Amino acid sequence: MAIKKKMCVNHPDRPAIGECVITARPICSECTTRYEGVNYSKEGLEILRRRRAAEARRSSGGERLAAALLALGSPLFLFLLYLFYLLSFEAVIDLLQLEWRDVFQGL
Repeated sequence: MAIKKKMCVNHPDRPAIGECVITARPICSECTTRYEGVNYSKEGLEILRRRRAAEARRSSGGERLAAALLALGSPLFLFLLYLFYLLSFEAVIDLLQLEWRDVFQGL
């Protein structure tokens, strides 16, 4: 069985040194760009750039939402914490007064 030699898609007269990991097209040394240890064609790099830009947009939208919720939720949380403090303080005072009354009534 004969081994078929792959030729570059952009330069049919040159042998391919690898394939683009995105497009899976054979590319020669002139057409390849090595990025993060992997061969990419010009088209593959453009697809990779678009994917990463879309991921960045998606993740930044979530971060903005979290920041907005935090900005809106913080004052509400602090107010609820303050109310809890007031109610618990009054409850402790009431308990202390009941205990002292019981002590003094027993005398």
